[in-house]
Amino acid sequence: MKFLRFQHKNEIFHGRIEGETIVAIDRAPWFGDTKDLFTVAEHEIQLLNPCTPNKIVGVALNYPGVAKGEENTEPLVFLKSNSKIVEHKGTINNPLVNTKVWGECELAIVIGAESYQLNSTNAKDKIFGYTIGNDVTAENFGNRDHHLAKSKAVDSFCALGPYIDTEFRPSEQIIKGFHNGVLLREGKLSERLWLETELLVWLTSWMTLSPGDVVLTGAPNRVRDRIYLEDGDEFISYISGLGELTVSFRNLHV
Repeated sequence: MKFLRFQHKNEIFHGRIEGETIVAIDRAPWFGDTKDLFTVAEHEIQLLNPCTPNKIVGVALNYPGVAKGEENTEPLVFLKSNSKIVEHKGTINNPLVNTKVWGECELAIVIGAESYQLNSTNAKDKIFGYTIGNDVTAENFGNRDHHLAKSKAVDSFCALGPYIDTEFRPSEQIIKGFHNGVLLREGKLSERLWLETELLVWLTSWMTLSPGDVVLTGAPNRVRDRIYLEDGDEFISYISGLGELTVSFRNLHV
């Protein structure tokens, strides 16, 4: 089943996709026991990001080539801001001046229930579904931003969407990132060093994940030199079986 968030007649709703129709529901689907409110055609809604997480946890260096030369005894994670998450076909608004910025295509886990001290048996039961993420990142000047706050947590530096798929099962699906149509990154979800169960068991050994929280599971290897985002550029994150998340980029200080 596929779920989304949308605006209709100045109100915001969660909904599920049924063919070309959207069925609005009364609350976030991960809480269960939802009630249908009304149906609406897809062209009548304004699509929003599919969830409003309390936390967005990012996983770095989670593909073999990306992690080259790094010890991999446990996942390397960071936090992103949940302010102004960008939706499919939305705009990344960059407030930074004279700073190199790029996009990263990633599979995103959406948590379905409060999760703490999970184990390998129950971890997958806490996953509500999956969506596509773009972990927009700014360069780390002189490696001074040790905790990656400015590099990763700028307003609008995370895009999610277009929907959450509860039936998607990560395996051999292809993941790609395109900058203005140029292929930048490509890999298979199966290549990730830390998969869903391992990530959630490790994260919840020291952190509580709440319903609607998001875990970004890392970007695949680059297939060419990095290209930095410029005003008016487009970045597409693609995962086979999930579709694509498209965003445009705007420099606020042009």
